[in-house]
Amino acid sequence: MRTSFRLFIGLSMLFTLGVAGAEETSDVPLPETIPEAVEVKRERVRRASLKRALIWLDTSQNENGSWGKKHTYAVTGLACLAFLAAQDEPFFGKRNAALKRGLEFLLAQQKDGVFPKQGHTWIHGQGFATLALSEARGRSLLTETAVELDAALLTDVVVKAASAIASNQSASGGWWYTQGDRKNHEGSTTVCAVQALVSASNYGLTVDQAVLDNGFEYLKRCQNPDGGFDYKEGPGTASMKEGTAAGVSTLALVKRFDYAVMLEGVKFLETIGTAGLSRERFPFYGHFYASMGMRLFGEEMSEEARVAPYIAAAHAAVMAWQEENGSWAERGWMKGSSPEGSAYSTAFAALVLAVPEGRLSIFRRDPPALPQAK
Repeated sequence: MRTSFRLFIGLSMLFTLGVAGAEETSDVPLPETIPEAVEVKRERVRRASLKRALIWLDTSQNENGSWGKKHTYAVTGLACLAFLAAQDEPFFGKRNAALKRGLEFLLAQQKDGVFPKQGHTWIHGQGFATLALSEARGRSLLTETAVELDAALLTDVVVKAASAIASNQSASGGWWYTQGDRKNHEGSTTVCAVQALVSASNYGLTVDQAVLDNGFEYLKRCQNPDGGFDYKEGPGTASMKEGTAAGVSTLALVKRFDYAVMLEGVKFLETIGTAGLSRERFPFYGHFYASMGMRLFGEEMSEEARVAPYIAAAHAAVMAWQEENGSWAERGWMKGSSPEGSAYSTAFAALVLAVPEGRLSIFRRDPPALPQAK
C-alpha cells in the first residue's frame, strides 16, 4: 500500500489570515486541491523558516559544542538531528562545523556508550543522544562528501549506547526515567528508547528484535478506547494529546503495521486537531511526533492526501511562533518549570518543518538501502 510520499505544504492561512491568526485557526480544514503557484510559495516559506532555524542554532551553540543548559545531552541530540534532517549533505557546507562539534561533544560525554544522568531523567539524554549519533553514522554511510568523524568510534559508541538502552527495558516492555530501574515504566521514556533502537537497526546494527517487539507491545497496551494513549500501562486515565502523538509515531515504525491501533490513534489526533496540541504542555514535542506519525501513516496507507492538511496545519502553527532572529521561545511546561533556553524549542520546531523531506531513517517506513560492503 506504500507509494512515494509527497506532501502538500498547506500553509495558506499564513497568507490569507496573517501570522498572528495562524495559531487560532491552525486546524481549519484546507482545500483538497491547491494551486501550484500557491504551493510553491508555501514551500519557499517553509524552507526559509527552516533555514533561519539552522542559522540560529549554528550561532547559538555553546562553546563546548553542546546546546541547552541542564539537559545538554538530550538538547544537543535534538539540535544535531535538526541539522541532519534539514540538509541533503549535512557534513558539508557552512553548518558542517556546528554539527561536527555537537557530535564530538556527545562522543566525549559518554563512557562505554552510557551518558550520565542529567536532572531527573537518564533515558531522554541517552535516547536522544543515541538517536542523533545513530542517524549521523547512517548518513555518513550514504553521503557523497567526506565526513570528518572517526567512523569506527562512532559505530562502537552507537552499538554500546543501544545496548545500554536495551538492557534497561522493564519486564513490562517499557522504560523508566532512571538507569537500572527495570520495574517502573512510562510512555515518553519508552518512545525515546524505542526510536533510538529502531534507528540503529535501520542502519545495519544488530538490535534484539524481542526488545523492540516488547516495546511496541507495551505502547499498544497504553492505548485507551478513544484511540488516545495513556501516560503508562495500567488503569486507564484521560488520554494524553502529546503522548498519543509520540505513541503513533513510534508504533508506525513497527515492521508489522498494526492497522487497528494506528487508525484509532490517527483519528484521535485528527479529532483534537493541531490547535489542541498547540495548547498542551509540550506543544513542540507534540507537533513533531504528530507530524512524523502522520507522515508514516500516510506512506503505509497511501493516505497522503488525508494527512497532508494535518502536517500543513502543524507547520502553520509552529511557524507562527518563530521569533525574528529565527529561534522559537519555550512554551508550555518547559517555559516555567524546566527552562532549557530556545535551543530545545528551536531544534524541535526545525524537526517539525523537516519531516516532509524524510531524511532521517525514522521518518520512513522502510530502512534506507545501505551501500554494499566491499
